[in-house]
Amino acid sequence: MLEELSLTSVGLIFMLCILVHRFLFSRSAGNLPPSPGLCLPIIGHIYLLREDMRPTLARLRKQCGDVYYMKWGSVPVVILSGYDVIVDAFKKQADLFAARPKLPVTENLTRGKGIVMVSGEPWREHRRFTLGTLKDFGMGKTRLDTTIQEQAALMVEEIGKHNGEPFDPKDVISAHVANVICSMLFRRQFKHDDPRFRGLIKILDENVRIMGGLANFFPWAAHMPGDPLGVGRVIANCNTLRDYCADIVREHVETYNENCIDNLVSAYIKEVKKHEQTNEQTTMSFEYLEILIMDLFSAGTETTSTALRWSLVCLTEYPEIQEGLYTEITSSIGNFRPPSVLDRSSLVRVEAFYMEVLRFCSLGIISLMHSSTETVTFRGYTIPSNAAVIYDLISVFSDPDIWGDPLVFRPDRFIDEHGKLIKRDEFIPFFIGKRSCIGESLARMELLIFLSSLVQRFRFESPAGEEVSMATTDGAFGIVHAPKPYRIVAVPRGG
Repeated sequence: MLEELSLTSVGLIFMLCILVHRFLFSRSAGNLPPSPGLCLPIIGHIYLLREDMRPTLARLRKQCGDVYYMKWGSVPVVILSGYDVIVDAFKKQADLFAARPKLPVTENLTRGKGIVMVSGEPWREHRRFTLGTLKDFGMGKTRLDTTIQEQAALMVEEIGKHNGEPFDPKDVISAHVANVICSMLFRRQFKHDDPRFRGLIKILDENVRIMGGLANFFPWAAHMPGDPLGVGRVIANCNTLRDYCADIVREHVETYNENCIDNLVSAYIKEVKKHEQTNEQTTMSFEYLEILIMDLFSAGTETTSTALRWSLVCLTEYPEIQEGLYTEITSSIGNFRPPSVLDRSSLVRVEAFYMEVLRFCSLGIISLMHSSTETVTFRGYTIPSNAAVIYDLISVFSDPDIWGDPLVFRPDRFIDEHGKLIKRDEFIPFFIGKRSCIGESLARMELLIFLSSLVQRFRFESPAGEEVSMATTDGAFGIVHAPKPYRIVAVPRGG
């Protein structure tokens, strides 16, 4: 009988199945937000997405509005667009969406531990501990100046060794940014050409790229020949990184001295021992500490390093802005004294520059996902408890009603007529609410000092016959939006 069915009949039956599936799902899910196009079996709306999500998100928002619903594989996804909607969800009703979705690959990697992708009491306890401990060790305070200045000086020294020849700045930037957070976490530092460090950075790069893709939505792909979505690869990478963090914990436990608490790992061990002695209930454990280190090392390295790499691109593309920064730096602190966080009020253009880099380059295009622990109603729509909730940061940073000319790179938008820095509520690269970035103050210190040190000592240019610009480097997409690999020339400044 099957042979008697025409191709047209088969196609009509297939389309009927899709429509029935979509109708039944919509009826059972309540008043879901608008949805774009057909939701296909197995893949959902994945067929509508592209590697560069920016034009896709703009098109879907125009089609569906500021709140819309999709299926990515088997995972229901709600996307929130526009500053007002994002503030309403994550600040005014912060408790509704403070959780993280339970995604198969992420759960496998973190074992339900860490600080980035966990929810509930484990997240609350570890966020309190981490924020308090990092502040104790200088995060956001002037005493961290020395550590950042040392790493900035070493970065300048390494770049100077290229003697004005083209080089890829990625590894040297990553190494010295990583050393700042590593000194706070476990008092260990790397050289940029250290083989083990290069391996760890490669792992971070791969995981940021793969985890920003489809791995979590098609976990069964890990069992397919050739590992097409990289699921197996990201699991292997995390196992390697977790083994490294386990070694760090083991070393610190073996050498623990309660009279020498000078890093986060030692402080954590002290807390665990205190809870053991008092029998207080806690989610803290040495196994949890391994994942916590992994989370903080990754977050503290990748975003700031990427922001600095974008900064070099923008300095090169806009040489007149670069010279303006150099003039500000040398007129306020000279050619040789290392920049300090105490110079912040004198380095307004530098701070405005990195703020515009964060806005214009949009490191987090869809960033980390949120969820609710129960079905909720938001703006008249039903948000299922198992849905991943994503905020569209591009919709904020590209809004002409907020920025006037959002497609123009213009750091002066953050400086008022009196030469003072403008603090815009809509500038949210570190996000808002209960899940805002725990390391914002550290990242701001690093960007100010590293960037000032680099501009103070070098003029950055494109190599002969090559162009370093947003147009040529744009397009490495994952959890973090990074520039494609590029080479640059650092010409030493006279002084």
